[in-house]
Amino acid sequence: MTADRPPGGDSIRTPDVDATNSAPRRSRKAAAQQRGRAPRLSYEAWVDGALALLAREGVSAVRIPRLCQELGVTKGSFYWHFDDIEQLMEAMADRWSALQTEIIRALGAIESVPVEQRIANMAANLIDQGTWATEATVREWARSDEKVAATVRALDQQIFETVQKAMLELGFAPDEARLRAGAMVYLGIGFIHGRGSLPTPTAEQARAILGLLTIPAPKQDRS
Repeated sequence: MTADRPPGGDSIRTPDVDATNSAPRRSRKAAAQQRGRAPRLSYEAWVDGALALLAREGVSAVRIPRLCQELGVTKGSFYWHFDDIEQLMEAMADRWSALQTEIIRALGAIESVPVEQRIANMAANLIDQGTWATEATVREWARSDEKVAATVRALDQQIFETVQKAMLELGFAPDEARLRAGAMVYLGIGFIHGRGSLPTPTAEQARAILGLLTIPAPKQDRS
């Protein structure tokens, strides 16, 4: 077993993150040895590996020995990057927040894409297995960690504002746009938590469900 490489020699693919995000806080050892030979398992690979383990087995599984076994490395590799498990957990929360922010930004900022297509993209993202599995676990984690809970609340607000903007673009009045956006966000959260016990919709079904919230209400006959 190579001390600094995941099993099989494969590198861990790290998703792109906006370069404007602040640089991660390194451990004291890494900061003091910047001129030394960098370990072959990167800081990002540790964080992504921990998030993958979180999604599969829950927050209780994220422990140093378990991660070392999962990634095929030694504790020395862990302590190169992190002072303790709490620092890793903080990095995980920050990275998850950054990745989700990028997804939301991409879904809401493409003005050249018709709003109906943007909503369809939201539906596709909602049923993506990697997205819902991680998010369901992070939301459970938020029940016992206030920093994670604050991150989840901020992201929910950002999602709500993105959907509300789409509803306004579809021509709904502000009050109705707000109501429909709230319903759509609650629908998404309910879908994430009910995934294990309810039928999993296809992409077409998810688009149809969200499409119901974009249909104008029939005008009442005042005669």
